[in-house]
Parts: sequence; structure tokens; C-alpha cells
Amino acid sequence: MNRTLSQIFFRQIHLIALASALVISVLVVYTERTILINDLIDKGDGIAKVLSSVTLDAVLSHNYATIERYVREIADEPAIISVAVRRADGELLASAGLANNAAGHAFHHPVLLGDENFAEITIVFSTARIDRILRTIMLGAILIISLFHLLGIYISNLALRRAVINPLAKLKKSITTIQQGQFHERCAIASPLELAELGSAFNDMADAIQQSFAQIEANQKTLAMERSKLAAIVTNMADGLFVTDINGVIISFNNSAERISGFSEAEALGHKCSDLFRSNLCRDACALYHAGETINNRPTFLTTKGGETLAVAVSSAMLYDAEGEAVGGVQTFRDITADQKRQEVFCHTEKLAAIGQLAAGLAHEINNPLGNILGYTKYLDQNAPPEEFAKRVAIIIEQTQRCSGIVKGLLDFARRSASRPEIIDPNNLLARIVEIVRFQADKKGITIHLDLQAAGMIVADPQKIEQVVLNLLLNAIQAISGPGNIWVGTARRLETILLTVADDGPGIAPEIASRIFDPFYTTKPVGEGTGLGLAISEGIVIEAGGAIDVEDRPGGGAIFTVILPGVKFAIENPHLNQ
Repeated sequence: MNRTLSQIFFRQIHLIALASALVISVLVVYTERTILINDLIDKGDGIAKVLSSVTLDAVLSHNYATIERYVREIADEPAIISVAVRRADGELLASAGLANNAAGHAFHHPVLLGDENFAEITIVFSTARIDRILRTIMLGAILIISLFHLLGIYISNLALRRAVINPLAKLKKSITTIQQGQFHERCAIASPLELAELGSAFNDMADAIQQSFAQIEANQKTLAMERSKLAAIVTNMADGLFVTDINGVIISFNNSAERISGFSEAEALGHKCSDLFRSNLCRDACALYHAGETINNRPTFLTTKGGETLAVAVSSAMLYDAEGEAVGGVQTFRDITADQKRQEVFCHTEKLAAIGQLAAGLAHEINNPLGNILGYTKYLDQNAPPEEFAKRVAIIIEQTQRCSGIVKGLLDFARRSASRPEIIDPNNLLARIVEIVRFQADKKGITIHLDLQAAGMIVADPQKIEQVVLNLLLNAIQAISGPGNIWVGTARRLETILLTVADDGPGIAPEIASRIFDPFYTTKPVGEGTGLGLAISEGIVIEAGGAIDVEDRPGGGAIFTVILPGVKFAIENPHLNQ
């Protein structure tokens, strides 16, 4: 049961006052009774001494009537109930007054005859007067204590209200005002010192709260503005964006995500990414499926609401709460279908440019066998011996097949087809590309050295990898101004396969090393290069899940290294070749 401070205080005061009144009354009554009893004892002692002398004289003179007369006179006093003189052998010498003396106070005094106890005087005093006096004292004490108690309560109440209740009421009012949001309220308490210090502490707290709320309001305004900016960015950004919880369920879906996927926000919310898009998008590019790994522009596919398959580049990252616990993920995706088509056009264009660079050398290579064919055709004689005739026909067939092989190699390289990753042998691929460019290297006196060591297969589009190696070889041939060397090789490093093309040409100047993979950047004369070769090559390698590095070759020249994932690693990470 809740009680107020006044109730608790005055209850304690009442208990203390009552206990004090009881103790004081008992002490006063006990003290006064003791004093009155002592008076009776003194009075009895005086009467007994007189009666003792009279008793001895009467006994010696055998005048017992005198004893009785004195006893009756003594017993006539109002304060004495009875008086008796009894000899030591028990004989009653004289008595007077009431026989029942249980209500009085008995006083005994010996009558000595020499050293011998001759008799004993018993005087019973009435305690009625003492009782009246004690009752009067008790009532007076109770009355006085009650008056002082009531006065003390009144004074205490005034003091309590002034010193405690009123200051606490002020403090409560100030607290209520602050609870209502009026942080300017302050509490003015002058005394007592303890409550004044409490009021001062409250005012300090109010100042701190006012400053904190002012800062909170400013932060809330800033936060609201930032939220508005973020909402505007998310709503109007060109890339699709969706947020998932820790279970992969979509909880946010922006306008661009609706536009690209064809699904409305209402259709997307509450569904898992993989269920909604009916593709491997989440498995390939969602941070939830990759142990919190941040994904940047990873190519994959999604199926729209209308059933169309789109190529998309996805970026994703985990979301964490204030305690660092993962609570979900955020994914952005953009449609790169058109970009891929343009990339294919650029790749094909670069292929045609490479073929154009090979055309002059091919004309000479084809002209030689064609001249042989023409010459041997003119000298065909039906009348020649069968052995001679068959020999010339065989030479014509050989030269024709040589021309067909050269043209077929170029046509196979120039043929445009969709990207289809497959398992390929990097050694065979490099050997085939080297044969295509060997004639052009021979014309400049350049020797191509093959060092095929890779013990493993790769998963990639063979035509695109051929284009990368061809671009690197043609660049190396063009970089060497006269006779020189080109080293082409393969190697294995852990789970990756390395394709290297090195030359002993002039190398790459440090000031342009950071720009050689930029689109349309070239150091070749006008008309001899598009500036897309290395940029397209880098894009092809990255699409295959690899990387391309360049470094200076000891002794001069440059080394280009294409790093591609091996078959086992590529199969375990299928997104690398999507």
C-alpha cells in the first residue's frame, strides 16, 4: 500500500510520541509513588518510635490500657487503617482500626527491650490518597503530553511542509512540465540545503536534457533530410535495387527493379529472390549466399515476369545492425543485355580489324600456292606418263588444301557466334593461334617460341579466348620493329591456368602503363589500330572469371599474363562463366 511522506512521517511521530508518553507517565508515577511511600515510611517511623516508648513504659508499669488508648488515637487518623502491637511470643497487646488491611501499606517497627526484640508494631497506612494523587498526576501527564504532542505535530507538519513537502512539490511540478516537453522549466529551491542541491542537480539535468533534445531534433532533421535524399536516390536510380532479410525474403523493391523485372513492388515483397526471378541471380550474386562477400558488377541472368531472360550485372553487400549482427542484404542490378550485344559487336569488329592486319600476309601466303597450282595446271598433259601426271595432280591438291586451310583458319576466327563456354585445352588453343600468325611473324624475322606446360583444362568461350591471344600476339608482332622473339606459353598455378605472351620489343612506357586497357587508347599510327583490342581482351577475361596482368620483361619487352580458373574451380563457381 502506497503512503505519502506525511503519512509515513506522522505515523512514526505518533508511535514515538505514544511510546514517550507511556514511558514518561510510568516514570513520573513510579517516582511520585516512591516519594509518597517514603513519606508514609517516615511518618510511620515517627509514630512507631513514640508508640514503642509508650509500650515499654506501659509494660514496665503493667498499664496496658495506655497502650490501647495510644493505639486507638493513632488509628483514628484518616491516613491509618489499623495499628497493632504484638509481643514477640505472638500475644496481641493492643490493636485498633480495620482488620482487613490488604488495601493499605503495612509498616513494621520493632520494640526493643535492651538488645532483645520484645514486640513489633504494625501500622497499615491507607494508599487511597496516594492513588488519587497518582491518578491526578497520570491524567495531568497525559493531558500535558497530548497537548505538547498535538502542538509538536502541528509544528512538525509546518516544518515538514516548508522543508520537504513544498520543495518536493515544486520538483514534481518541474518534472511533470519537462515530461510534457517544456524543457525550459527550472526548479527554484532555496532550502534546506539537501533539497536545494537536489534542485540544482535537477536543473543541471534539465539543461543537459534540453541540449540533448535540441541536438536530437537537429539530428532528426538531418536524418529526415538524408532519408528523403536516400529515398529519392533509391526511387529514381537507374539500377534496380531490392533489400532482403536474413532469410533472403525481399522487403524492399524500387521503381527501377519494377521496370527491369516487370514485377510490381506488391508482387515482389514477401517472396524470395530465387522464387521471384526464377534464375540463379541470388545464388550467383547475393551476399547472403557468399558468406557476406561484397559482390561488384557480377554478370548473371534473371527471368522477367514476361518470361524474357535478361543479362544483368549485380552488386550486393550485407546489412548489419548496431551490434554487428547480419540482418539482411542489399542488391542492385542493371540490364546489360544491350551492353553485351555491343560488346559482341566490338569483339567482332576487333576480329575483323585483326583479320585486316593479317590480310596482306595472307595474300602472299595464298598467292604462292595459287601460283604453284596454276603452273602445274598448265603443264598437265594427258599423254604424260601416269606417274608424272599423278605427281603433278598431288602437288595441285596439296597446294589447294594449303590455301583452304589458311582461309578456313581465318573464317573460323572471323565467324560470329553466341558466347558458349566449354571445356577447352589451353595448349591446343595457343598452338592453333600461333600457326595463324606464324607466317606474319616470319615475314618480320620474328621467332615464336612455344612452351606449353599447363596440366589442366579451362572453361571459357574458345573463340573469345582465341581473340584475346590473337590480339596479344599481333600487338607483340607490331611492337617489334625488326627481327626478334616472342614467347608463348602455358603454366599452372594452384587452381588457375596461366597463358603468357612475352616479347623482347621496346616494352611499355611507365607513363602509359595505367592506360593501355582504356577503350580507344592506342599508340599505333592512325589507321593501324582501333584502341579496343586490349580493352575488349580485358573484358573477355573478366567475363570468364579471370584477370589479365602486364609487367616488364627482364632484358626488355613486356609480358602479358592471362589468368583463368581451372576446370574444377570454374565448375564449383558457375557464375564465373555466365
